[in-house]
Amino acid sequence: MPEKQVRQFIDLMDMVAEQLRPVRRPQDLDQPECSQQELRALAALGQRHTLTMSELAAILKVPLSTATHMIDKLVVKNLVERRHVKHDRRIVQVAFSKKGKRIHRFVLESRFAAGRGMLAALNPRERGIFLQRISKMVPEIP
Repeated sequence: MPEKQVRQFIDLMDMVAEQLRPVRRPQDLDQPECSQQELRALAALGQRHTLTMSELAAILKVPLSTATHMIDKLVVKNLVERRHVKHDRRIVQVAFSKKGKRIHRFVLESRFAAGRGMLAALNPRERGIFLQRISKMVPEIP
């Protein structure tokens, strides 16, 4: 495979990622930024709404201690909350706080708007082909 194609692919994917990154809400400009790992944790929560610490660690492929430390930081930022399971207090679940839910909704809406805008450049047939091809390059998410 020609290196020029690989370089072009990486450049294009970087541009796509940049367009999909939402701008910060004006009311959040003074808030601390989240690390890439914290953003991955928030994305996982966005897909499943509630996760145990063990589930989160498995999804992120990090040790439980790393996931716990990450959630500590997100709790301080008031983006997530910990909850104990009633039938087994040893199990800790993580979910968005009210603030976290609002921000997550904003992020989703921004990303969907950007995605719609980018896909609008393709006709319906091209969109189907594009999505089919790109799905071959991305491993399935468990």
